Amino acid sequence: MEPSHSSSDAGAEVTRNSPRRRNGANEPDPIGDDTTPAPERTDQSAPDPSGEYRLRDGVGLVDDILVSKRPLTATRLNDAAVHVVDALGRESAFRAPEAIAQETGTRPSSIRTLCERLHQRGFLEWRPARDPTHTPPVSVVVTVRNDREHLRACLNALAELAYPTYEVVVVDDGSTDGTPDAAVNHRLADERRIRVVSVGTADEPLGIGASRNRGVEVTAYGVVAFTDADCRPRPSWLADLVPHLAAHDLVGGRIRPAGDGPASVYEGHNSSLDMGPRASRVDPGGETPYLATANLVGRRAVFEAVPFPERNVAEDVAVCWGALEAGFDVVYTPDGVVEHVYRTGVRSFARRRTAYGASEALLARERGREGMDSVEISAIGLTVVVLASAGMAATVAAPLPDWLTAAVVGVGIALAGVGAIAGGAARWRQFRRLSPAITPGDVVESWARGRLSSAYALARELTRYYTGPLVTLGGVGVFAGATGVINGAEVGGAILLCAVAVAMTLPLGVEYRVSNPETSVLAYSTYYLADHLGYQRGVYRGAVEHRTLSHLRPTARFRLSGIGVKALRRLRAARSP
Repeated sequence: MEPSHSSSDAGAEVTRNSPRRRNGANEPDPIGDDTTPAPERTDQSAPDPSGEYRLRDGVGLVDDILVSKRPLTATRLNDAAVHVVDALGRESAFRAPEAIAQETGTRPSSIRTLCERLHQRGFLEWRPARDPTHTPPVSVVVTVRNDREHLRACLNALAELAYPTYEVVVVDDGSTDGTPDAAVNHRLADERRIRVVSVGTADEPLGIGASRNRGVEVTAYGVVAFTDADCRPRPSWLADLVPHLAAHDLVGGRIRPAGDGPASVYEGHNSSLDMGPRASRVDPGGETPYLATANLVGRRAVFEAVPFPERNVAEDVAVCWGALEAGFDVVYTPDGVVEHVYRTGVRSFARRRTAYGASEALLARERGREGMDSVEISAIGLTVVVLASAGMAATVAAPLPDWLTAAVVGVGIALAGVGAIAGGAARWRQFRRLSPAITPGDVVESWARGRLSSAYALARELTRYYTGPLVTLGGVGVFAGATGVINGAEVGGAILLCAVAVAMTLPLGVEYRVSNPETSVLAYSTYYLADHLGYQRGVYRGAVEHRTLSHLRPTARFRLSGIGVKALRRLRAARSP
Protein backbone atom coordinates (compact mmCIF):
# COMPACT_ATOMS: atom_id res chain seq x y z
CA MET A 1 0.00 0.00 0.00
CA GLU A 2 1.03 3.58 -0.54
CA PRO A 3 -0.76 5.69 2.04
CA SER A 4 -1.22 9.39 1.59
CA HIS A 5 1.24 11.89 3.05
CA SER A 6 0.72 15.27 4.50
CA SER A 7 2.84 18.31 5.31
CA SER A 8 2.54 22.10 5.00
CA ASP A 9 3.93 24.66 2.55
CA ALA A 10 1.14 27.02 1.68
CA GLY A 11 2.97 30.31 2.08
CA ALA A 12 4.25 32.37 4.96
CA GLU A 13 3.08 31.45 8.44
CA VAL A 14 3.52 34.08 11.12
CA THR A 15 2.89 33.17 14.73
CA ARG A 16 3.12 35.00 18.02
CA ASN A 17 2.26 32.47 20.64
CA SER A 18 0.31 32.81 23.87
CA PRO A 19 0.23 30.40 26.82
CA ARG A 20 -1.20 27.03 25.83
CA ARG A 21 -3.86 25.19 27.85
CA ARG A 22 -3.19 21.58 28.84
CA ASN A 23 -5.53 19.52 30.96
CA GLY A 24 -7.40 22.63 32.02
CA ALA A 25 -4.31 24.55 33.19
CA ASN A 26 -2.39 27.40 31.64
CA GLU A 27 1.31 26.64 31.21
CA PRO A 28 3.94 29.02 29.89
CA ASP A 29 4.71 28.51 26.22
CA PRO A 30 8.46 28.19 25.58
CA ILE A 31 8.14 30.06 22.31
CA GLY A 32 6.21 33.28 22.09
CA ASP A 33 6.51 37.01 22.49
CA ASP A 34 8.77 38.77 24.93
CA THR A 35 6.17 38.54 27.70
CA THR A 36 6.36 34.74 27.84
CA PRO A 37 8.07 33.60 31.07
CA ALA A 38 11.44 31.94 30.66
CA PRO A 39 11.70 28.20 31.38
CA GLU A 40 12.39 27.31 34.99
CA ARG A 41 16.08 27.07 35.81
CA THR A 42 17.44 23.94 37.41
CA ASP A 43 20.71 22.12 37.83
CA GLN A 44 19.11 18.74 37.28
CA SER A 45 18.93 16.98 33.93
CA ALA A 46 17.31 13.72 32.85
CA PRO A 47 18.03 11.54 29.85
CA ASP A 48 15.70 12.08 26.90
CA PRO A 49 14.78 8.80 25.20
CA SER A 50 12.80 10.53 22.47
CA GLY A 51 15.68 11.60 20.27
CA GLU A 52 17.95 14.42 19.18
CA TYR A 53 17.46 17.64 17.20
CA ARG A 54 19.28 20.05 14.93
CA LEU A 55 18.34 23.03 12.75
CA ARG A 56 17.12 22.08 9.30
CA ASP A 57 18.94 23.35 6.24
CA GLY A 58 17.75 26.81 5.28
CA VAL A 59 16.60 27.72 8.80
CA GLY A 60 18.15 30.75 10.45
CA LEU A 61 17.72 33.06 13.42
CA VAL A 62 17.44 36.78 12.68
CA ASP A 63 17.42 38.66 16.00
CA ASP A 64 14.51 36.96 17.80
CA ILE A 65 12.75 35.63 14.66
CA LEU A 66 13.30 32.05 13.53
CA VAL A 67 12.85 31.79 9.76
CA SER A 68 12.53 28.83 7.40
CA LYS A 69 12.59 29.67 3.70
CA ARG A 70 11.14 26.36 2.43
CA PRO A 71 8.39 26.44 3.46
CA LEU A 72 8.38 30.15 4.29
CA THR A 73 7.57 30.04 7.98
CA ALA A 74 8.52 32.39 10.78
CA THR A 75 7.96 32.57 14.51
CA ARG A 76 9.10 35.06 17.12
CA LEU A 77 10.95 33.57 20.10
CA ASN A 78 11.34 34.76 23.66
CA ASP A 79 14.82 35.23 25.13
CA ALA A 80 15.05 31.75 26.64
CA ALA A 81 14.05 30.10 23.36
CA VAL A 82 16.57 32.23 21.46
CA HIS A 83 19.38 30.88 23.67
CA VAL A 84 18.26 27.31 23.00
CA VAL A 85 18.07 27.79 19.23
CA ASP A 86 21.42 29.57 19.28
CA ALA A 87 22.92 26.55 21.07
CA LEU A 88 21.49 24.25 18.39
CA GLY A 89 22.78 26.44 15.58
CA ARG A 90 26.40 26.50 16.78
CA GLU A 91 26.87 22.90 15.67
CA SER A 92 25.53 21.04 12.64
CA ALA A 93 25.38 17.76 14.56
CA PHE A 94 22.27 16.45 16.31
CA ARG A 95 22.03 17.30 19.99
CA ALA A 96 19.95 15.77 22.77
CA PRO A 97 17.73 18.10 24.83
CA GLU A 98 19.50 17.12 28.06
CA ALA A 99 22.84 18.23 26.59
CA ILE A 100 21.39 21.63 25.74
CA ALA A 101 19.82 21.77 29.22
CA GLN A 102 23.21 21.25 30.84
CA GLU A 103 24.75 23.94 28.67
CA THR A 104 22.01 26.53 29.23
CA GLY A 105 21.03 25.57 32.79
CA THR A 106 17.42 25.06 31.70
CA ARG A 107 15.03 22.34 32.76
CA PRO A 108 15.20 19.42 30.25
CA SER A 109 11.41 19.10 30.01
CA SER A 110 11.17 22.70 28.79
CA ILE A 111 13.88 22.04 26.21
CA ARG A 112 12.05 18.93 24.98
CA THR A 113 8.79 20.85 24.65
CA LEU A 114 10.44 23.66 22.73
CA CYS A 115 12.39 21.34 20.41
CA GLU A 116 9.39 19.16 19.66
CA ARG A 117 7.17 22.11 18.81
CA LEU A 118 9.82 23.60 16.54
CA HIS A 119 10.27 20.18 14.93
CA GLN A 120 6.54 19.90 14.24
CA ARG A 121 6.63 23.30 12.55
CA GLY A 122 9.51 22.29 10.33
CA PHE A 123 12.32 24.32 11.91
CA LEU A 124 14.19 21.39 13.45
CA GLU A 125 15.19 17.98 12.16
CA TRP A 126 14.75 15.00 14.50
CA ARG A 127 16.32 11.58 14.77
CA PRO A 128 15.58 8.71 17.18
CA ALA A 129 17.78 8.16 20.20
CA ARG A 130 20.43 5.46 20.01
CA ASP A 131 23.03 3.79 22.22
CA PRO A 132 26.08 2.66 20.20
CA THR A 133 26.94 0.10 22.89
CA HIS A 134 23.56 -1.62 22.54
CA THR A 135 24.38 -4.53 20.18
CA PRO A 136 22.41 -7.60 21.32
CA PRO A 137 22.33 -10.77 19.19
CA VAL A 138 19.91 -10.57 16.25
CA SER A 139 17.86 -13.12 14.31
CA VAL A 140 17.44 -12.09 10.66
CA VAL A 141 14.28 -13.59 9.11
CA VAL A 142 14.03 -13.93 5.32
CA THR A 143 10.83 -15.34 3.82
CA VAL A 144 11.06 -16.76 0.31
CA ARG A 145 9.19 -18.78 -2.30
CA ASN A 146 10.70 -19.89 -5.63
CA ASP A 147 13.36 -17.18 -5.72
CA ARG A 148 16.64 -19.08 -5.56
CA GLU A 149 18.95 -16.64 -7.33
CA HIS A 150 17.73 -13.60 -5.44
CA LEU A 151 18.00 -15.49 -2.15
CA ARG A 152 21.59 -16.47 -2.89
CA ALA A 153 22.51 -12.81 -3.51
CA CYS A 154 20.69 -11.78 -0.32
CA LEU A 155 22.57 -14.35 1.74
CA ASN A 156 25.86 -13.16 0.23
CA ALA A 157 25.05 -9.66 1.50
CA LEU A 158 24.01 -10.94 4.93
CA ALA A 159 27.28 -12.86 5.21
CA GLU A 160 29.14 -9.52 4.99
CA LEU A 161 27.30 -7.83 7.85
CA ALA A 162 29.58 -6.00 10.27
CA TYR A 163 27.78 -7.06 13.43
CA PRO A 164 28.99 -9.10 16.43
CA THR A 165 26.39 -11.89 16.70
CA TYR A 166 23.51 -12.78 14.40
CA GLU A 167 21.75 -15.72 12.82
CA VAL A 168 19.80 -16.01 9.56
CA VAL A 169 16.47 -17.84 9.51
CA VAL A 170 15.24 -18.63 5.99
CA VAL A 171 11.51 -19.45 5.91
CA ASP A 172 10.79 -21.32 2.66
CA ASP A 173 7.12 -21.37 1.70
CA GLY A 174 6.79 -24.46 -0.51
CA SER A 175 9.43 -23.63 -3.14
CA THR A 176 9.92 -26.05 -6.05
CA ASP A 177 12.98 -24.48 -7.72
CA GLY A 178 15.65 -25.61 -5.27
CA THR A 179 15.51 -22.48 -3.13
CA PRO A 180 16.03 -24.38 0.16
CA ASP A 181 19.16 -26.02 -1.25
CA ALA A 182 20.63 -22.61 -2.06
CA ALA A 183 20.29 -21.71 1.62
CA VAL A 184 21.50 -25.03 3.03
CA ASN A 185 24.60 -24.98 0.84
CA HIS A 186 25.50 -21.35 1.47
CA ARG A 187 28.71 -20.54 3.31
CA LEU A 188 26.67 -19.21 6.22
CA ALA A 189 25.72 -22.83 6.88
CA ASP A 190 29.37 -23.73 7.31
CA GLU A 191 29.62 -21.03 9.96
CA ARG A 192 26.44 -22.35 11.63
CA ARG A 193 24.74 -19.01 11.24
CA ILE A 194 21.81 -20.09 9.06
CA ARG A 195 18.73 -22.22 9.56
CA VAL A 196 16.10 -23.21 7.01
CA VAL A 197 12.49 -23.66 8.05
CA SER A 198 10.03 -25.17 5.56
CA VAL A 199 6.39 -24.13 5.76
CA GLY A 200 3.49 -24.62 3.38
CA THR A 201 3.54 -26.70 0.21
CA ALA A 202 3.79 -26.07 -3.50
CA ASP A 203 0.02 -26.33 -3.84
CA GLU A 204 -0.91 -24.66 -0.55
CA PRO A 205 1.65 -22.01 0.42
CA LEU A 206 1.34 -20.52 3.89
CA GLY A 207 1.63 -16.90 2.72
CA ILE A 208 3.96 -14.03 3.56
CA GLY A 209 2.37 -12.87 6.81
CA ALA A 210 2.05 -16.36 8.29
CA SER A 211 5.60 -17.23 7.16
CA ARG A 212 6.99 -14.25 9.01
CA ASN A 213 5.12 -15.27 12.14
CA ARG A 214 6.59 -18.74 11.82
CA GLY A 215 10.04 -17.20 11.51
CA VAL A 216 9.55 -15.21 14.72
CA GLU A 217 8.51 -18.39 16.54
CA VAL A 218 11.78 -20.21 15.77
CA THR A 219 14.24 -17.33 16.27
CA ALA A 220 16.90 -17.80 18.92
CA TYR A 221 17.41 -14.16 19.93
CA GLY A 222 15.39 -11.34 21.46
CA VAL A 223 15.86 -8.96 18.52
CA VAL A 224 14.36 -9.85 15.12
CA ALA A 225 15.22 -8.21 11.81
CA PHE A 226 13.25 -8.68 8.59
CA THR A 227 14.34 -8.37 4.99
CA ASP A 228 13.32 -10.00 1.70
CA ALA A 229 15.06 -12.33 -0.71
CA ASP A 230 15.23 -9.62 -3.38
CA CYS A 231 17.02 -7.23 -0.98
CA ARG A 232 20.71 -6.60 -0.36
CA PRO A 233 21.42 -5.22 3.13
CA ARG A 234 24.53 -3.08 3.32
CA PRO A 235 27.30 -4.24 5.71
CA SER A 236 26.40 -1.66 8.38
CA TRP A 237 22.67 -2.51 8.29
CA LEU A 238 22.27 -4.02 11.76
CA ALA A 239 24.98 -1.87 13.33
CA ASP A 240 23.09 1.23 12.20
CA LEU A 241 19.61 0.14 13.33
CA VAL A 242 19.88 -2.10 16.39
CA PRO A 243 21.34 0.59 18.74
CA HIS A 244 18.06 2.51 18.36
CA LEU A 245 16.28 -0.35 20.14
CA ALA A 246 17.86 0.81 23.41
CA ALA A 247 15.19 3.54 23.42
CA HIS A 248 12.57 2.39 20.88
CA ASP A 249 10.63 -0.78 20.08
CA LEU A 250 10.59 -0.95 16.27
CA VAL A 251 12.90 0.82 13.84
CA GLY A 252 13.00 0.83 10.06
CA GLY A 253 15.78 1.95 7.74
CA ARG A 254 15.91 3.33 4.23
CA ILE A 255 15.23 1.22 1.13
CA ARG A 256 17.08 2.20 -2.04
CA PRO A 257 17.11 0.65 -5.53
CA ALA A 258 19.84 -1.91 -6.22
CA GLY A 259 20.10 -1.44 -9.99
CA ASP A 260 20.46 1.43 -12.45
CA GLY A 261 17.83 0.49 -15.06
CA PRO A 262 14.77 2.65 -15.84
CA ALA A 263 12.63 0.88 -13.20
CA SER A 264 15.25 1.40 -10.51
CA VAL A 265 15.76 5.03 -11.52
CA TYR A 266 12.02 5.65 -11.29
CA GLU A 267 11.76 3.85 -7.94
CA GLY A 268 14.70 5.88 -6.67
CA HIS A 269 12.45 8.94 -6.86
CA ASN A 270 8.97 7.50 -6.32
CA SER A 271 9.19 4.28 -4.34
CA SER A 272 6.47 3.82 -1.71
CA LEU A 273 9.00 1.74 0.26
CA ASP A 274 11.53 4.56 0.63
CA MET A 275 10.55 6.90 3.45
CA GLY A 276 13.14 9.51 2.56
CA PRO A 277 16.35 11.00 3.96
CA ARG A 278 14.93 12.33 7.25
CA ALA A 279 14.24 10.40 10.41
CA SER A 280 10.73 10.55 11.82
CA ARG A 281 8.26 8.92 14.14
CA VAL A 282 5.85 6.59 12.39
CA ASP A 283 2.40 8.15 12.15
CA PRO A 284 -0.42 6.69 9.98
CA GLY A 285 -1.39 10.20 8.90
CA GLY A 286 2.08 11.72 8.82
CA GLU A 287 5.19 11.83 6.68
CA THR A 288 6.12 8.23 7.55
CA PRO A 289 2.87 6.24 7.69
CA TYR A 290 4.45 2.78 8.09
CA LEU A 291 7.67 0.76 7.81
CA ALA A 292 8.22 -1.86 5.12
CA THR A 293 9.32 -5.34 6.23
CA ALA A 294 12.06 -5.24 3.62
CA ASN A 295 13.92 -3.26 6.29
CA LEU A 296 12.44 -3.64 9.75
CA VAL A 297 14.11 -4.41 13.08
CA GLY A 298 12.45 -4.77 16.46
CA ARG A 299 12.24 -6.53 19.76
CA ARG A 300 10.85 -10.03 19.44
CA ALA A 301 8.29 -9.29 22.15
CA VAL A 302 6.66 -6.71 19.86
CA PHE A 303 6.16 -9.20 17.01
CA GLU A 304 4.79 -11.74 19.48
CA ALA A 305 2.34 -9.21 20.91
CA VAL A 306 1.34 -7.89 17.46
CA PRO A 307 1.71 -10.76 14.95
CA PHE A 308 1.53 -10.27 11.20
CA PRO A 309 -1.90 -10.80 9.63
CA GLU A 310 -1.92 -13.98 7.55
CA ARG A 311 -2.03 -12.43 4.09
CA ASN A 312 0.33 -11.31 1.32
CA VAL A 313 -0.30 -7.55 1.11
CA ALA A 314 -0.14 -4.67 3.61
CA GLU A 315 0.91 -7.01 6.41
CA ASP A 316 3.74 -4.62 7.29
CA VAL A 317 1.33 -1.68 7.52
CA ALA A 318 -0.94 -3.66 9.86
CA VAL A 319 1.93 -4.59 12.16
CA CYS A 320 3.20 -1.01 12.42
CA TRP A 321 -0.24 0.41 13.10
CA GLY A 322 -1.04 -2.39 15.53
CA ALA A 323 2.21 -1.75 17.39
CA LEU A 324 1.37 1.94 17.71
CA GLU A 325 -2.09 1.13 19.02
CA ALA A 326 -0.54 -1.26 21.55
CA GLY A 327 1.64 1.56 22.88
CA PHE A 328 4.96 0.59 21.29
CA ASP A 329 7.40 3.20 19.99
CA VAL A 330 7.89 2.92 16.20
CA VAL A 331 10.48 5.13 14.47
CA TYR A 332 12.23 5.54 11.12
CA THR A 333 15.81 6.48 10.34
CA PRO A 334 17.50 6.80 6.94
CA ASP A 335 20.45 4.83 8.31
CA GLY A 336 20.67 1.07 7.97
CA VAL A 337 20.16 0.95 4.20
CA VAL A 338 18.81 -2.08 2.34
CA GLU A 339 19.02 -2.14 -1.47
CA HIS A 340 15.98 -3.58 -3.24
CA VAL A 341 15.91 -5.22 -6.67
CA TYR A 342 12.83 -3.83 -8.38
CA ARG A 343 10.86 -5.54 -11.13
CA THR A 344 12.05 -4.29 -14.50
CA GLY A 345 9.13 -5.43 -16.70
CA VAL A 346 6.45 -2.76 -17.07
CA ARG A 347 3.64 -5.32 -16.71
CA SER A 348 5.02 -6.89 -13.54
CA PHE A 349 5.73 -3.39 -12.22
CA ALA A 350 2.12 -2.36 -12.84
CA ARG A 351 0.79 -5.59 -11.28
CA ARG A 352 2.70 -4.88 -8.10
CA ARG A 353 1.27 -1.36 -8.01
CA THR A 354 -2.21 -2.82 -8.49
CA ALA A 355 -1.68 -5.01 -5.43
CA TYR A 356 -0.57 -1.97 -3.44
CA GLY A 357 -3.64 -0.03 -4.55
CA ALA A 358 -6.02 -2.84 -3.62
CA SER A 359 -4.59 -2.88 -0.10
CA GLU A 360 -5.94 0.64 0.55
CA ALA A 361 -9.51 -0.66 0.63
CA LEU A 362 -8.42 -3.63 2.74
CA LEU A 363 -6.82 -1.41 5.36
CA ALA A 364 -9.71 1.05 5.31
CA ARG A 365 -12.10 -1.81 5.96
CA GLU A 366 -9.95 -3.21 8.76
CA ARG A 367 -9.42 0.12 10.46
CA GLY A 368 -13.13 0.87 10.48
CA ARG A 369 -12.99 4.03 8.39
CA GLU A 370 -16.36 5.41 7.42
CA GLY A 371 -17.31 5.54 3.78
CA MET A 372 -18.29 8.63 1.83
CA ASP A 373 -21.37 10.25 3.29
CA SER A 374 -24.34 11.53 1.33
CA VAL A 375 -23.01 15.10 1.26
CA GLU A 376 -19.72 14.04 -0.33
CA ILE A 377 -21.43 11.78 -2.86
CA SER A 378 -23.85 14.58 -3.74
CA ALA A 379 -20.96 17.04 -4.14
CA ILE A 380 -19.14 14.64 -6.45
CA GLY A 381 -22.30 14.10 -8.49
CA LEU A 382 -22.92 17.84 -8.76
CA THR A 383 -19.35 18.48 -9.89
CA VAL A 384 -19.61 15.78 -12.54
CA VAL A 385 -22.91 17.18 -13.81
CA VAL A 386 -21.44 20.69 -14.03
CA LEU A 387 -18.37 19.50 -15.93
CA ALA A 388 -20.39 17.33 -18.30
CA SER A 389 -22.93 20.04 -19.05
CA ALA A 390 -20.46 22.92 -19.52
CA GLY A 391 -20.07 22.26 -23.24
CA MET A 392 -23.79 21.76 -23.78
CA ALA A 393 -24.57 25.08 -22.15
CA ALA A 394 -22.02 26.80 -24.35
CA THR A 395 -23.60 25.48 -27.56
CA VAL A 396 -27.34 25.40 -26.93
CA ALA A 397 -28.00 28.23 -24.48
CA ALA A 398 -29.15 31.59 -25.76
CA PRO A 399 -26.57 34.38 -25.38
CA LEU A 400 -27.01 36.62 -22.35
CA PRO A 401 -28.06 40.26 -22.82
CA ASP A 402 -25.15 42.68 -22.99
CA TRP A 403 -26.14 44.50 -19.78
CA LEU A 404 -26.38 41.22 -17.85
CA THR A 405 -23.03 40.03 -19.16
CA ALA A 406 -21.40 43.31 -18.12
CA ALA A 407 -23.01 43.12 -14.68
CA VAL A 408 -21.79 39.56 -14.10
CA VAL A 409 -18.26 40.43 -15.21
CA GLY A 410 -18.26 43.57 -13.05
CA VAL A 411 -19.39 41.72 -9.94
CA GLY A 412 -16.76 39.04 -10.51
CA ILE A 413 -13.99 41.60 -10.89
CA ALA A 414 -15.16 43.47 -7.79
CA LEU A 415 -15.24 40.32 -5.66
CA ALA A 416 -11.81 39.27 -6.91
CA GLY A 417 -10.46 42.74 -6.15
CA VAL A 418 -11.86 42.77 -2.63
CA GLY A 419 -10.38 39.34 -1.95
CA ALA A 420 -7.00 40.33 -3.33
CA ILE A 421 -6.93 43.58 -1.33
CA ALA A 422 -7.92 41.84 1.89
CA GLY A 423 -5.38 39.05 1.42
CA GLY A 424 -2.68 41.49 0.37
CA ALA A 425 -3.31 43.72 3.37
CA ALA A 426 -2.99 40.77 5.74
CA ARG A 427 0.24 39.66 4.11
CA TRP A 428 1.60 43.23 4.24
CA ARG A 429 0.93 43.46 7.97
CA GLN A 430 2.73 40.15 8.48
CA PHE A 431 5.65 41.31 6.36
CA ARG A 432 6.06 44.57 8.26
CA ARG A 433 6.23 42.72 11.59
CA LEU A 434 8.94 40.38 10.29
CA SER A 435 11.03 42.69 8.07
CA PRO A 436 13.97 42.42 7.43
CA ALA A 437 13.99 38.74 8.40
CA ILE A 438 11.61 38.10 5.48
CA THR A 439 11.86 40.11 2.27
CA PRO A 440 9.13 40.81 -0.29
CA GLY A 441 10.94 38.45 -2.64
CA ASP A 442 10.63 35.65 -0.09
CA VAL A 443 6.88 36.20 0.15
CA VAL A 444 6.40 36.24 -3.64
CA GLU A 445 8.49 33.11 -4.09
CA SER A 446 6.62 31.31 -1.34
CA TRP A 447 3.25 32.29 -2.82
CA ALA A 448 4.24 31.02 -6.26
CA ARG A 449 5.62 27.79 -4.82
CA GLY A 450 2.45 27.27 -2.81
CA ARG A 451 0.26 27.69 -5.89
CA LEU A 452 2.41 25.25 -7.87
CA SER A 453 2.31 22.75 -5.02
CA SER A 454 -1.47 22.94 -4.86
CA ALA A 455 -1.84 22.52 -8.62
CA TYR A 456 0.63 19.64 -8.57
CA ALA A 457 -1.20 18.00 -5.66
CA LEU A 458 -4.60 18.25 -7.31
CA ALA A 459 -3.33 16.92 -10.63
CA ARG A 460 -1.38 14.08 -9.02
CA GLU A 461 -4.32 12.87 -6.95
CA LEU A 462 -6.64 13.03 -9.95
CA THR A 463 -4.14 10.98 -11.96
CA ARG A 464 -3.75 8.39 -9.23
CA TYR A 465 -7.38 7.95 -8.19
CA TYR A 466 -9.94 9.45 -10.57
CA THR A 467 -8.73 9.50 -14.18
CA GLY A 468 -10.55 6.28 -15.08
CA PRO A 469 -14.06 7.51 -14.13
CA LEU A 470 -13.40 10.98 -15.55
CA VAL A 471 -12.12 9.65 -18.89
CA THR A 472 -15.14 7.35 -19.10
CA LEU A 473 -17.47 10.25 -18.42
CA GLY A 474 -15.73 12.43 -21.00
CA GLY A 475 -15.86 9.67 -23.60
CA VAL A 476 -19.56 9.14 -22.98
CA GLY A 477 -20.15 12.86 -23.45
CA VAL A 478 -18.26 12.96 -26.74
CA PHE A 479 -20.12 9.89 -27.99
CA ALA A 480 -23.52 11.21 -26.89
CA GLY A 481 -22.93 14.53 -28.65
CA ALA A 482 -21.54 12.98 -31.82
CA THR A 483 -24.50 10.63 -32.17
CA GLY A 484 -27.05 13.33 -31.44
CA VAL A 485 -28.32 11.79 -28.23
CA ILE A 486 -27.52 15.00 -26.29
CA ASN A 487 -26.89 18.16 -28.28
CA GLY A 488 -23.61 19.81 -27.38
CA ALA A 489 -22.46 16.98 -25.12
CA GLU A 490 -19.34 16.47 -27.19
CA VAL A 491 -18.00 19.89 -26.14
CA GLY A 492 -18.41 19.13 -22.45
CA GLY A 493 -16.86 15.70 -22.92
CA ALA A 494 -13.92 17.17 -24.84
CA ILE A 495 -13.35 19.80 -22.15
CA LEU A 496 -13.31 17.10 -19.50
CA LEU A 497 -10.89 14.92 -21.49
CA CYS A 498 -8.56 17.88 -22.01
CA ALA A 499 -8.63 18.65 -18.28
CA VAL A 500 -7.71 15.04 -17.50
CA ALA A 501 -4.85 15.17 -20.02
CA VAL A 502 -3.48 18.31 -18.35
CA ALA A 503 -3.87 16.71 -14.92
CA MET A 504 -1.83 13.70 -16.05
CA THR A 505 0.86 15.74 -17.78
CA LEU A 506 1.49 18.44 -15.17
CA PRO A 507 2.78 16.27 -12.29
CA LEU A 508 4.80 14.14 -14.69
CA GLY A 509 6.57 17.22 -16.05
CA VAL A 510 7.13 18.68 -12.59
CA GLU A 511 8.52 15.42 -11.22
CA TYR A 512 10.89 14.93 -14.15
CA ARG A 513 12.13 18.51 -13.87
CA VAL A 514 12.59 18.41 -10.10
CA SER A 515 14.09 14.93 -9.82
CA ASN A 516 16.23 15.19 -12.98
CA PRO A 517 16.45 11.37 -13.29
CA GLU A 518 19.24 9.68 -15.19
CA THR A 519 16.88 8.19 -17.76
CA SER A 520 14.93 9.39 -20.79
CA VAL A 521 11.60 11.18 -20.62
CA LEU A 522 9.99 8.25 -22.44
CA ALA A 523 11.29 5.64 -19.99
CA TYR A 524 10.35 7.72 -16.96
CA SER A 525 6.90 8.45 -18.39
CA THR A 526 6.30 4.75 -19.07
CA TYR A 527 6.90 3.76 -15.46
CA TYR A 528 5.07 6.84 -14.20
CA LEU A 529 1.91 5.83 -16.05
CA ALA A 530 2.34 2.16 -15.09
CA ASP A 531 2.67 3.26 -11.48
CA HIS A 532 -0.33 5.59 -11.27
CA LEU A 533 -2.74 3.77 -13.57
CA GLY A 534 -1.82 0.38 -12.14
CA TYR A 535 -2.32 1.71 -8.63
CA GLN A 536 -5.68 3.22 -9.63
CA ARG A 537 -6.81 -0.13 -11.04
CA GLY A 538 -6.02 -1.71 -7.68
CA VAL A 539 -7.85 1.03 -5.78
CA TYR A 540 -11.12 0.30 -7.59
CA ARG A 541 -10.59 -3.45 -7.59
CA GLY A 542 -10.12 -3.24 -3.83
CA ALA A 543 -13.28 -1.15 -3.51
CA VAL A 544 -15.27 -3.94 -5.18
CA GLU A 545 -13.55 -6.78 -3.30
CA HIS A 546 -13.86 -5.19 0.13
CA ARG A 547 -17.10 -3.26 -0.48
CA THR A 548 -15.91 0.14 0.69
CA LEU A 549 -15.31 3.58 -0.83
CA SER A 550 -13.79 5.17 2.25
CA HIS A 551 -10.30 5.25 0.71
CA LEU A 552 -11.70 7.33 -2.18
CA ARG A 553 -13.09 10.13 -0.05
CA PRO A 554 -12.18 13.49 -1.62
CA THR A 555 -11.68 14.96 1.86
CA ALA A 556 -8.90 12.42 2.40
CA ARG A 557 -7.41 12.72 -1.06
CA PHE A 558 -7.26 16.48 -1.54
CA ARG A 559 -5.34 17.84 1.41
CA LEU A 560 -3.73 20.33 -0.92
CA SER A 561 -1.74 22.15 1.74
CA GLY A 562 0.54 19.16 2.19
CA ILE A 563 0.39 16.47 -0.47
CA GLY A 564 2.11 18.38 -3.24
CA VAL A 565 5.00 19.84 -1.31
CA LYS A 566 5.61 16.55 0.50
CA ALA A 567 5.94 14.70 -2.78
CA LEU A 568 8.20 17.42 -4.21
CA ARG A 569 10.43 17.27 -1.14
CA ARG A 570 10.73 13.50 -1.52
CA LEU A 571 11.74 13.97 -5.14
CA ARG A 572 14.45 16.49 -4.24
CA ALA A 573 15.65 14.33 -1.36
CA ALA A 574 15.77 11.20 -3.51
CA ARG A 575 18.96 12.53 -5.11
CA SER A 576 20.71 11.71 -1.85
CA PRO A 577 22.40 8.27 -1.83
